[in-house]
Amino acid sequence: MNLVFLLGASIFPEYIYRWLRPVLMLLMLLVGIATIVVIMMQKPQDNNIGVLGGQEMDSYSRQNKAKSRESILKKLTITGAVLMAVLSIFFFITFLQA
Repeated sequence: MNLVFLLGASIFPEYIYRWLRPVLMLLMLLVGIATIVVIMMQKPQDNNIGVLGGQEMDSYSRQNKAKSRESILKKLTITGAVLMAVLSIFFFITFLQA
């Protein structure tokens, strides 16, 4: 056994390890799927290149509505990625065995 596992073993009693591992794996799966869905809901970033070709930009009110939806989806993406990273690090520190 390595030092990380010994440190993790002292944090939780043995009976908690039996259900903690599947719960963490299920949480990582759900967060990963939710993050993928949120990413797929976002519109592609075209940076308004169509204006150079003569296309008109959207009105100001439509831009604000789209920005608020896009900003919410962007925040959800960042939150999902950070949560996935934290869960993964916790999982591998807790259950890492040599």
